[in-house]
Amino acid sequence: MRRFGLCLALSWLGVVAAWSAPTHPVDPTYAALRGDRLDGRSVEVSGMVLERDVFRFKLDSGTFSFLKPVAGHAVGAVFRGKGSYRLVPATEGERRELALQTGEDRKFEVLADTFDEMVLWFGDDTAAEIERAGTLRSGSPDAGAADALERANRRMRKDFHINVALRLLAEDANAATPGQAGVFLVYVNGKRYPPAFAAVDPRGLGGLGFGAETGGDETALLISDSNQGGLWYLSHLRREMEAHQTHPMADLAEAFDYRVDSRVTLGGGNPELAGTTTVRLAATDAGLRVLRFDLLPQLRIESAQVSPADQEAWKDVPFVQEDKDEDGDAAVVFPEPLAKGKAVALRLTYRGLGVLHDAGGGSYVVSARASWYPNLGAFAHLATYELRYRVPKGNEVVSVGTLIDSRTEGNESVSTWTTDLPIRVAGFNFGKFKKLSKTDAQSGFAVDVYSAAATPDIVYELERFLSAQGNLNPEEDTGAPVAEGSLLKTDRLAGSVLAQALYADRVFSTYFGPLPERRVAITQQVEWNYGQSWPSLIFMPYMAFLPSIQRAQIGLSRASDFVEDVCFHEFAHQWWGHLLGWSSYRDQWLSEGFAEFSAALAVQFSGGPARYDHFWKQARKTLFERHTGDAMPPNDAAPVDLGGRASTHRSPSGFRVMYSKGAYVLEMLRSMMIESGTPNPDARFIAMMKDFVSAYTRKAPSTADFQKVVERHMTPAMDLAGDHRMDWFFDQWVHGTEVPRYRSDLAVKKEGDKYRVSGRVAQEGVSERFAALVPLDVELAKGKTARLGTLRITGASSVPVDLAISLPEPPKRVTANAHGEVLARD
Repeated sequence: MRRFGLCLALSWLGVVAAWSAPTHPVDPTYAALRGDRLDGRSVEVSGMVLERDVFRFKLDSGTFSFLKPVAGHAVGAVFRGKGSYRLVPATEGERRELALQTGEDRKFEVLADTFDEMVLWFGDDTAAEIERAGTLRSGSPDAGAADALERANRRMRKDFHINVALRLLAEDANAATPGQAGVFLVYVNGKRYPPAFAAVDPRGLGGLGFGAETGGDETALLISDSNQGGLWYLSHLRREMEAHQTHPMADLAEAFDYRVDSRVTLGGGNPELAGTTTVRLAATDAGLRVLRFDLLPQLRIESAQVSPADQEAWKDVPFVQEDKDEDGDAAVVFPEPLAKGKAVALRLTYRGLGVLHDAGGGSYVVSARASWYPNLGAFAHLATYELRYRVPKGNEVVSVGTLIDSRTEGNESVSTWTTDLPIRVAGFNFGKFKKLSKTDAQSGFAVDVYSAAATPDIVYELERFLSAQGNLNPEEDTGAPVAEGSLLKTDRLAGSVLAQALYADRVFSTYFGPLPERRVAITQQVEWNYGQSWPSLIFMPYMAFLPSIQRAQIGLSRASDFVEDVCFHEFAHQWWGHLLGWSSYRDQWLSEGFAEFSAALAVQFSGGPARYDHFWKQARKTLFERHTGDAMPPNDAAPVDLGGRASTHRSPSGFRVMYSKGAYVLEMLRSMMIESGTPNPDARFIAMMKDFVSAYTRKAPSTADFQKVVERHMTPAMDLAGDHRMDWFFDQWVHGTEVPRYRSDLAVKKEGDKYRVSGRVAQEGVSERFAALVPLDVELAKGKTARLGTLRITGASSVPVDLAISLPEPPKRVTANAHGEVLARD
């Protein structure tokens, strides 16, 4: 195993010190990597090929110039000459995504481009491979290559926001798995496509700041462009995909608990947050020295200290945090490798702007939702919390956890909150609130609703504008002058929000099992159309507290569906996202899709069949209509398992698939599991959902995990392949984009004391292996319906229907897929 040394020549340290002028302890190896430069060694090559996973770089002719070694190890090189690269996707899904990103048709197979220069950074044997391809020469550094290196570094820092030096520091500072290949990174400015960053990292892309939720993906292509930029390719290694043997990458460290002490000061302009966070953690494997953590780059670290967890013996340690507008990811460098499983305490102090924004009128927006304190990855880890907030007197904090102390100290209000059970992320709201509380007498579940007591500037602006237009009238016109800011009253619906939450708890507890925590706080936030759920804390959008007449007066009448459903959706995240997490971005639909389905359940029981049908009609509209700025409808842009990556420059609305189609996956499973004529037709579905919750509480399940639960509860009719597996269903609806259209020609005639149903039902617009169980319903008087059974249809084909049935009254009609139980194009 190679290891970067910590002892460097004094002359080199002098150069680095002049370059960085640090005011805190700096790891010398990192300083050397950050100040990379050429050393004059070069190799001329012709017809050389570098292959790494799905990438193939062909160097027709040109010269490699090496970067100065760090601690005796080669770390990079610059190529100038004629070259090209190819990316052959490892999966059909990634091929389809590349076709969409590049604007190519569906016949697209390979992404290819040519270039005149590229920069490589590596921890593998690339340097030896280059040297074998030609003759190593020494001399003065090539000026053109030095310029290319500077351009690449500038791009990586300012455009890609990736700290290459930090990743290279971790390459050997953190112990590697024996036999594991090293990292391979390339910056290339091609002729056809925008500047690209290619990465093959056997340790997982989390080390490059791609986030802890990549699920251990090791290969990526990232594009820098104001219009087309983003992740064009992201996957496990090809050999893993072909062998169907992928697994989440192990976390470097496990956090046990956090103690976060925060102080908010208002002053002039936006509030400043200063904090000290102490996290008790342990390395999951021996040899950890470099540990990244999430922190808003505007929050500037002032000190980093480490101590044995069982004593107060703090020692300063080097940390990394570059410019907030560039590659500002944060990390600490422990002086010695951590022992596996041995707890240490890490204490970080920091301060800065950007966490809170002043919305005027004493209202504030919490902008940094998951990075306002240093953490090892929001939603990726479970830990307990002690949270202390110091805020200007007259303001209030509503936080995750349980309030255990509240007092006034001088000009500050101080509150302390703790969590009894481990949670995935901590959050808070800040401002002035009015509180309304109620406890369900039947279940004991308690809800606190905090509506805004202050009025943001935008409300005054809206009132002045609408009053000038003659479009804003108070609900009660007494003829007396009305104070500015009093017309758009947002606390009138606090009781309605509270009732929705208590109702949701009853429905969701019935279907999924009760929450272990029996209290939730719901707070109003200044953002008009954005909700968010935290453990035991929910942000509701400002408009959700406005009566419908006032929403109409300010032009938000089309938001009725969102307002009626958002409380149910965000409340459902207490189960989906917090009680249960998700394994990677490809599994995030287990949170968002499940929460959307849960909202539909609450709508069904609170609004009735018509409102329920409307919910799913709107879901189909969302999936199959092209939205503003989209080249295609969301469903056609990406499958459910692409998660947030579905939103691209060509499909900004692609994220909707994770929500609406993810919800539809559950709705289709529920439909197939319905047992008509029994006391509880949903009994099998409820058993499945409770099994899933029980099996994965405080875990991070994958789609494959959920499929196994489904297979434990599937009906015989659902076993279409005869293997007691649901691959056919998940391949179509989670991993694919095909959606059928149904046509039926069914007639009903009286035959003696029965009715004969005859005709055909056709499935169109799908491939030959696409299969579905299509429900057949009869409609009776007063809108009543009854399920006659299901039809199995495979491929683009039609099946005959001929059956005699007994009915209590003459039927109006018989329809296939009458309520959209199978997702279909209308």
